[in-house]
Amino acid sequence: MACKVELRVYDRDRAFTDDFMGAAEIDLASLTPTSEEVNLHLADENLNEELGYINLHASVQQDSEPIREEMAIQAELLSSSPPKEPTPFVRNKNSKCIRGQRTIFPVAVATVQLVSGSNLPARDANGFSDPYVKFTMGKAKKKSKVGSYAGQVFRFSTMYFSNFCAISQKVVCYKTLNPVWKDEFIFQLFNNESSTLDVTVWDKDNYRKDDFIGRCELNLWDIEREVTHSLQLGLLDTPGNLLFLITIHDIEPRENSLTSYDLSNLRTRYNKTATFQDLPDVGFAELKVISATGLRAADINGKSDPFCVVQLCNARAQTQTCYKTLDPVWNRVFTFPIRDIHDVFDICIFDSDNVTDREFLGRVAIPILRGVNGVERTYALKDRKLKERTKGTVTIQISYIYNPIRAAIRTLSPREEKYMEEDLKFKKNLLLSNFQRVWRLMQSIIATAEFINSCFTWVNPRRSAVAFMAFLVIVWNFELYMLPISLLMLLMKTYVDVFVRNQPLAAVESGKYRLNDDDDVDEELSSNKPSLLQRLSALQEVLTKVQNILDFIASFGERVKNTFAWRVPFLSWLAVCVLCVVAVVLYYFPLRGIVLLWGINKFTKRLRKPNFVPNNEVMDFLSRVPSNVQIDDYREIPIEQGSPKNCKKKR
Repeated sequence: MACKVELRVYDRDRAFTDDFMGAAEIDLASLTPTSEEVNLHLADENLNEELGYINLHASVQQDSEPIREEMAIQAELLSSSPPKEPTPFVRNKNSKCIRGQRTIFPVAVATVQLVSGSNLPARDANGFSDPYVKFTMGKAKKKSKVGSYAGQVFRFSTMYFSNFCAISQKVVCYKTLNPVWKDEFIFQLFNNESSTLDVTVWDKDNYRKDDFIGRCELNLWDIEREVTHSLQLGLLDTPGNLLFLITIHDIEPRENSLTSYDLSNLRTRYNKTATFQDLPDVGFAELKVISATGLRAADINGKSDPFCVVQLCNARAQTQTCYKTLDPVWNRVFTFPIRDIHDVFDICIFDSDNVTDREFLGRVAIPILRGVNGVERTYALKDRKLKERTKGTVTIQISYIYNPIRAAIRTLSPREEKYMEEDLKFKKNLLLSNFQRVWRLMQSIIATAEFINSCFTWVNPRRSAVAFMAFLVIVWNFELYMLPISLLMLLMKTYVDVFVRNQPLAAVESGKYRLNDDDDVDEELSSNKPSLLQRLSALQEVLTKVQNILDFIASFGERVKNTFAWRVPFLSWLAVCVLCVVAVVLYYFPLRGIVLLWGINKFTKRLRKPNFVPNNEVMDFLSRVPSNVQIDDYREIPIEQGSPKNCKKKR
């Protein structure tokens, strides 16, 4: 049976729909294993005129051989008779045809995230440096403007059909030997020979030539695909290290799903009987990004070129780009190792633009434990700050398996640092919001104090009499082990109210923690004099510290409250188990012995484990409990609410 392949030729338009230029068919049965020249006439059923030719070299291979590498097809559209010797063409990033060069297609995209540097050598007389980094791959170079600051993020989009892609960028951090950049760079990979990334570190000088600090090289082609690698690279012939997060994504999607894994091996791997074989390996998660619908049009033609980025802590994955559509279908499956069961899937959708920066379309954050295991779900998209509804929905499926004992042990350990998390800036609305959160906690404490005082003043005789009798009984019979039992009883009371009596939890008001991005102090002070800016910058630093302290106090109180409110059942059950153990220990062992063992452990831990990270188990536990702000961020907006009518265009 003959098998035919249809070839269609289009004229690419940036702002409008691509124009159809003709089509042709090639019969695969007529091809041979040896490469041969084939001339195909273009035709259009609506036109009777001559449309030109396609001249190509084609061959057919067996299915067992990689078609992509074994079969080379070179084409040229002609407006007259076919040439004697076909001339291949290639499009550069300006969409021009360059004759005499071979067509080169990228096979992968590398996302290089420059996190920080450490122990860099000093190049200035003050004992510090003003370091910035240049990345070079290939021939092209591009540098940032002089005077850029640390933490500024640069993103680049380049054409898929170009003969090379290389980006060079520099960002300056002033007076430091341990700079923190948190920058992201995107490179296209074409072959092994042109995939070496050259990294150089320089010291910025205003009145003389910049001083060279060090360099290192990395072959991106050799890095495992679809996995995020944390690489600490040392500089050559000089002290100092650079920390990178590197992820290589294949342009063509790979078909895989959880069914392709040995589920029985996964169940055995995370079975409770194998808990202590590999404690850091908490679990395994698979996220399938299926599609999105009703996205915002980001291009002038009323369409978008959307792609989806998925992050789980420091791990990153990215789908292919679907061009000129508001309803993309990706059907990409990504797998992630679970190091902390309380991590959150951060799903962002962007519009890929070949001219300007990529454009934000929508976002949703889903904690692993909130995902419905193995069920396809559709989520309404939110804005960049996860506060308001934006246009569009995304359909995903989360599947995961984990060992609950390993997850509980990991909960009592320090949380993994999220390297690319943006630092909070001072905002007056955020400062006010944090103050209101602390004030609400203070109001609860004041109300409790007033209740106790009313018992002393016999405002309500019956209540005061009951409180007086309870006070005598408790004080007379009090033992230290009764304290965790009291907390345990409070936890179980809330559990019965929520899960047995089905009483709803007190709702966190949506939008209460909404912020306005337009109130940055930097923007408000842009027109002031430099001397005034310096003084106000110092004031801003103080206010930022006050803002963060208020956030810490408010979050601490909210996390304690949410633990007893069973906001995260896994954590509340863990608290129940810990309180039971503490009560038993306090009942059977004297307090003096417990304190002695605790002190010996703290004093000798550094001697027993020289590389241990100091931690507080209670604070590590509470760091996994979401605050009210995080609960509002993770809140799922009903799709029935519809999309907002007026969506601001954000980049």
